[in-house]
Amino acid sequence: MASFQQVADKFSITPEQVKQLQNAMYVTWDGIAGDWFDCFESVDDAYDTYDSEAQMIAEATLDAGRIQVYSGEDMTWVYKTEDGENRKNCLELGTEAWTARTSTTDRYPSGVPKAWKSCN
Repeated sequence: MASFQQVADKFSITPEQVKQLQNAMYVTWDGIAGDWFDCFESVDDAYDTYDSEAQMIAEATLDAGRIQVYSGEDMTWVYKTEDGENRKNCLELGTEAWTARTSTTDRYPSGVPKAWKSCN
């Protein structure tokens, strides 16, 4: 599982954008999950169609601009790079953003708290 910083570096965006995308995906998924699963024979069938839950949710939330509608945020940057080109790896970005987590280094850039080092 990659950190916000690692995902940001890979896709030439900021860690804040990774967090924004993840939050917008959560909001969107919350609004569409029931309808999404109705498109399949069963929930298991939906999961079996994809390599991972993150891949399924990325497609469900990013395809057809659903994230723009449900999140209430301007997520244009997800679909277009800074130079205005179409982002070719949009679903890969969504998949990685969905599972990204804050790393200890992100939270404590100067090192972990001293109290943690003395824990046995």
